[in-house]
Amino acid sequence: MIIIGLFGKTGCGKTEILDLLKEKDYSVVDIEGCANTKGSVLGDLYHLKQNNQEIFDKFLSEQHDKALKKGYCIVEFEGRYIGGQEKVKIPEPYSNLKNYKHNILIDCPYDCQMKRLLKWYEPQNEQEKEMLINKIKLLESFFKNKLVDVLKEIEELIINDEYYKASQMIEQHLYADHYLRHIQKVDCNLKINNVDSKDSINEVVDYINVILKENNLKP
Repeated sequence: MIIIGLFGKTGCGKTEILDLLKEKDYSVVDIEGCANTKGSVLGDLYHLKQNNQEIFDKFLSEQHDKALKKGYCIVEFEGRYIGGQEKVKIPEPYSNLKNYKHNILIDCPYDCQMKRLLKWYEPQNEQEKEMLINKIKLLESFFKNKLVDVLKEIEELIINDEYYKASQMIEQHLYADHYLRHIQKVDCNLKINNVDSKDSINEVVDYINVILKENNLKP
């Protein structure tokens, strides 16, 4: 089975691209969807309740079987684990970078990235604000290193409704290193500057179609 990988920093719109590919009936394995999380340490905020390993394995197995029949799939690379404090393990072939032969790097301007992060992180009411603060407090107890001071600063920003600056710090201190570790190991055949996913999807689809045609596969 051919795996086409999506790579990119948090907030660049990889999930938006995957959702649009699903709408177009391309073979997608949605690891975040199987886990019911956004895939990061703050991925299970608000209405999301992360699935346990058993449920995750069930959903992923169903999608994997469909992908095998198609002969290919598009996947957002997540690494060996996904989730917040309670992580679930991602099995082969999706956990191993060596299996990703055709890769797309999704990038975007910094301001676009922050707008996407704000759309996810910014609470819509006082109840959600309290949930976000409690999540940051939980992370403070989880990280036993220099990140504790950073998290306390993020917590203070949230208390004062400074969500843009809080999102900047979350991206810089919690996500950027993880992204750089993976992307430095990957050769990406296509790079997309994803300002608007509805525009970017056309370039992604053209690239996927070339791969499918070369391998005598159908979308």
